[in-house]
Amino acid sequence: MAATAIRAIRAIRAIRAIRVIGPIGPIGPVGAAHPDGAPRSASRQVRPCPRRLRGLRYLGLLLMPAVAAAQSVPPATWPQRPVVLVVSSAPGAGVDFFARILADQLPARIGQPVVVENRPGASGMIAAAQVARAAPDGHVLFLMPNTLVMARHGLAAQASTVDVMSELAPIVMPVTTTMVLAVNAKFAQSGPVGSVDDLVALVRRMPGLPYASGVNGSPMHFLGEQFKRATATDLTHVPYKGVAQAVAAAIGGQVNVIWMPTSGNVQYFRAGSLRALATSSPARSPLMPEVPTMREAGYPAIEAVAWYGLLAPAEVPAGTVDRINTVVNAVLSVPLVRERLLAAGYLPEGGPPVRLARQMRSDDVQYQRLARELDIRSD
Repeated sequence: MAATAIRAIRAIRAIRAIRVIGPIGPIGPVGAAHPDGAPRSASRQVRPCPRRLRGLRYLGLLLMPAVAAAQSVPPATWPQRPVVLVVSSAPGAGVDFFARILADQLPARIGQPVVVENRPGASGMIAAAQVARAAPDGHVLFLMPNTLVMARHGLAAQASTVDVMSELAPIVMPVTTTMVLAVNAKFAQSGPVGSVDDLVALVRRMPGLPYASGVNGSPMHFLGEQFKRATATDLTHVPYKGVAQAVAAAIGGQVNVIWMPTSGNVQYFRAGSLRALATSSPARSPLMPEVPTMREAGYPAIEAVAWYGLLAPAEVPAGTVDRINTVVNAVLSVPLVRERLLAAGYLPEGGPPVRLARQMRSDDVQYQRLARELDIRSD
């Protein structure tokens, strides 16, 4: 069908290109004088045989139904084969939890399996590069933390191998997590430290008090340095190899102050191992509505949301983006999925691709400025 349609289109184009110029007669060489004295134009020298012209027109009429049929065939729908969901964290860490939910829920909706592929390392650039270099057909996707938007402003040029703003296409922002300023529970009792003001007063009496974060250039690090500037206090940054290690140190009392996400960690607040002093959210989090925001505590400049985005290679067709966006939003609307996410410290979000695109642009501007002002460098 396709080959026939192509031949038909070429024939029709040939017919449309032919221009008959008057009665049939002898034709001289290009540039020879016309009887009226004007030189002949090269575009007007070919005078077809009437029988050939009629044959071409007849062929075009015969093949036009094939052309119409070929043009009406819709493009191949996504997906045509298994989908690979790339995650920049190790199995069981970070957003791997949500990736497994998608891998469980999507196949029934798209008719293909979804395989989670963990590619940790290099501040997420290994995972980002795999997706950015993949075929732009939606079969390789990236569940990206917002740290990759932040880290690119602190990484050395040779380490920032992928520009996530231009080499990846936003599809949906499925989940966010609440960032919390917390202290070790025993430390809170001995302080006592029950509020942001209590912590500020204590740090002014004990300058150099350490605070934990997961790697340099992480959201935890940015918030810690913002806190130091906003409160005019002196805390010492202690970076760990990841969020899990930093949280373990705070629970164990090796470091008593920490900025941390609720995702994967909300159980420690419920168990009383850590005490939440404030969140960086614009409004109180439904995960811990009793905890005030930093704005309520008197520090409106400290405001940030940690999010995860689903992205594809930059040249992916718009129709494929819309299709993936639709099925992921459908998963996020399932009551059991929402319950599982909330129980694990995630906030279900969703929405159109433009929502994620706007969030990425906003964070890009914000963290470029903060990295410069606070002199933050990423690992």
